[in-house]
Amino acid sequence: MRVYFVNPPADGGIKQVREGRCMQRSGAWTALWTPVSLAYCAALARREGFDVRLTDCIAEEIDMDGLVRMVREYRPDLVILNAITASIKNDLSTADVIKSSVDERIRVGVIGIHGTALPETCFELSPGLDFVIRGEPEMTVYELALYLKDGSGVEKVDGISYRQEKSSPSMGEARVRVIHNKDRAWISDLDTLPYPAYDLIDRSRYTLPFTGKPFLLVTTSRGCHNSCNFCTDHTYYGKKIRTRDPERVADELAFYKENFGVEDFLFWAEGFTMNRPYAKEVARAIARRHLGVRWVCNGRVDDVDEDMIRIFKDAGCTMIGYGIESGVQEMLDRMNKKTTVEQIRRAVALAQKAGIEVVAHVILGYPGETEATAQRTIDFIKELKVDFAQFYCAVPFPGSHLYDESKRKGWLDSSDWRHFEQNYCVLNTPYLKAEEVVRLRKKAFREFYLSPRVILRTMRRLTSPAKAIRFLSMLKEFREWV
Repeated sequence: MRVYFVNPPADGGIKQVREGRCMQRSGAWTALWTPVSLAYCAALARREGFDVRLTDCIAEEIDMDGLVRMVREYRPDLVILNAITASIKNDLSTADVIKSSVDERIRVGVIGIHGTALPETCFELSPGLDFVIRGEPEMTVYELALYLKDGSGVEKVDGISYRQEKSSPSMGEARVRVIHNKDRAWISDLDTLPYPAYDLIDRSRYTLPFTGKPFLLVTTSRGCHNSCNFCTDHTYYGKKIRTRDPERVADELAFYKENFGVEDFLFWAEGFTMNRPYAKEVARAIARRHLGVRWVCNGRVDDVDEDMIRIFKDAGCTMIGYGIESGVQEMLDRMNKKTTVEQIRRAVALAQKAGIEVVAHVILGYPGETEATAQRTIDFIKELKVDFAQFYCAVPFPGSHLYDESKRKGWLDSSDWRHFEQNYCVLNTPYLKAEEVVRLRKKAFREFYLSPRVILRTMRRLTSPAKAIRFLSMLKEFREWV
């Protein structure tokens, strides 16, 4: 039984990161992320005896014709695609192309938040799609492959949706309906999963901005107990925080350094700092081992304290990304962020004091936003003197409270899924029109990145001709995203 895991080709040349709730163009960070979900699925299937292959068409710049040739050569029994909202039509068309160009008997399934939230829509978009894997994918994909291998029906596979054709004697024709098997329980012990099958990808294609050094995503935990209205993560990983053994996280870092020569990592978690004792213990485990690695994490401003930041720094943390979202308390409250402006100031100051770089993640255009509140947020971010800032348009991704509210109140400006990404605005609210939000976002980037302070800091990073050349390429990609 052969299972082919595929990150589909770029939609119109637009390279997208397709990973859980992080659905955005690579230009947002001028870096591609390793396909950790597909790599986990492939590793588990391989451990259980399946013949597997993984192709990241985005990173390897493989178009649809190229993928067809690879599918034809490998002849898989099952293909698993990753798909996101902004490129959902293109991603799902991969199933149709594979069946029409290679073999209609190949079964095709899809993972991702969009399919989890709107499985029936996926079947409407793709006649060739056989299965939607809802939620956390690894165990569901493995069990699906097992049932298909044994020739069993898939009725007992939790966490999938599929088409079922039923004959209707009275109508004299077959009718097709979508069946949704019951939800799968979350994986209670993440340490039962093998390391992602990163040996199956070309790791040299995933590099950090500025330095160009290779990096890998490493999972520390899954789930989030918070209820931010704009977020979809609970759809994919649930609300209960499930953590990995800190020593096993350190083991994984050591394994990648020893076997792949990789020393830079992005911790993959909904919020690394949400379980404060756990985050500290992971950092201590890394520090005790003297691994000599560098890592980046995300965090909530209400979780960090001075002791945590100091431990992070000692363990090799170089950057922390805070979900700041807004500099206006009213907007934070509307988002149900449950943080305060003062907590933001304190968290940023703690990281800066320790010498850890700070990335501010900011949402503009959330319902209730006005031009005045947006400008206050822009001024606030400049005042914080963070190292980097990402300004996003509020996106009503399927699976979020914001999506449901926007549909109910008629705020959606577009039904084209290609516009459901953070550099577009599809919300027309009584407070701001979509085009006004886009204009304010561009203004935010100009005011932040064209300030003398940021320009000077950027120039200081360009310590060699090679870094300068790389920066020009990064700048082009970043400007296209903005």
